[in-house]
Amino acid sequence: MSTQPQAWSNCLDVVLKVAERCNLACPYCYYFYQENELHKTTPALMAEDTVRHVAAFLRRGVQELGIQHLYIGLHGGEPLLQPKKRLDALCRTLRKELSDVTTVHIGMQTNGTRLDQEWVSILAEHQVSAGVSLDGPPHIHNASRPDHKGKGSYDATLRGLRLLQEGVRAGTNRATGILCVANPNHSGEEVVKHFVEDLGIDNFNILLPREGYDSEVWKPQSKWVNYFTEIIKYWQTTPKKVGKLVTIQLLSEIMGAMVAEPRAERLDFRRSTRHHIITISGDGKLSLDDNIIALDKALYDANTNVRNTTLAQFIGGPLFQQLVQAIDTTPEKCASCDWFRTCRSGELFNRYQKGSGFNQPSVFCETLDTIHTAIAAIVGRRENGVERLTQVLSRKPEIWARDFLKPVTLGPAELPLPEAHSIRLPVVE
Repeated sequence: MSTQPQAWSNCLDVVLKVAERCNLACPYCYYFYQENELHKTTPALMAEDTVRHVAAFLRRGVQELGIQHLYIGLHGGEPLLQPKKRLDALCRTLRKELSDVTTVHIGMQTNGTRLDQEWVSILAEHQVSAGVSLDGPPHIHNASRPDHKGKGSYDATLRGLRLLQEGVRAGTNRATGILCVANPNHSGEEVVKHFVEDLGIDNFNILLPREGYDSEVWKPQSKWVNYFTEIIKYWQTTPKKVGKLVTIQLLSEIMGAMVAEPRAERLDFRRSTRHHIITISGDGKLSLDDNIIALDKALYDANTNVRNTTLAQFIGGPLFQQLVQAIDTTPEKCASCDWFRTCRSGELFNRYQKGSGFNQPSVFCETLDTIHTAIAAIVGRRENGVERLTQVLSRKPEIWARDFLKPVTLGPAELPLPEAHSIRLPVVE
């Protein structure tokens, strides 16, 4: 346990679109079934020549900006549509070209359906931490994550997940993450109960969709409130059911911050840098966090790529700096909110409206208020809980998006520093 202040090293998250096609047809997918149509003009797979240009681009960038940790997320589409030899070569190139100038961490987000033992071995060899998308029990997952013929993918996803978990237990593979997209048309309790009691998963995350004011998905808020109220009620029962409080990252990071100032400081850091991500397409084009670029074509510049721009130029450019300013600008309603310290106005993509930008609270404001209120009540029942809660929430954040790529000194850690950042995933043992 650390008792000394620690400097949180400069780090950068890169989403690398190694395969811009997918074998599933998830109706909520922001990349293929919403406004983003970039995949229509990009190659299906990232070419070897592009990989070399990407490596050179990142090498120069980390040297110019002093980036000490580079987190590369292999993404898609579905990254495992890459032939195994090509993905193996890609990982070798990235580590060879970058490992002497920065610490390289490679992750992957996959639907898990194509995983086999050979894939698991390749991921183990390159120490790739994989995140698997799983939306709940079969009838829920199959409805939200079908293939192009309408057939559900649950069985194939679970089979792939189990192979990864076997690798983790054997000590060959890095920890695996589970991501679930919230869907209030189903029971929130049923989803988390399936993870915990049926599958034995005690650490996962539930994501709010990346919808903003130009969407109707978030209406009415009452269904989202009910969904998360169910989840929180079940979550509180898990110490009796499984012997400990299950980690649901969305909820657990808020609770941790409300309990202890060091954890609140780490949440300050995560909140301030959560959209500090660059996306590199299959043909080397540069863009913002791909959750953001799907909101509006004005948030994307098709002329910017790894061959004609440096990382320093892109981060210093108007598009990226627009996000920095948006994160650091507090909507009027949020400024007086009791939960500002632990919420920070929600995700940027949930604050966006064409013509108005990010200048309003999250569309999920009512839901976020419900979540924070319920967790504060749990914390308040603990010994000295109210005092701790008051101390944390009364302090203003001291870490801001404008501090990006400046080392931040944090206080003594009550827990080991988490590996999770923007594209890194919660651990499943």
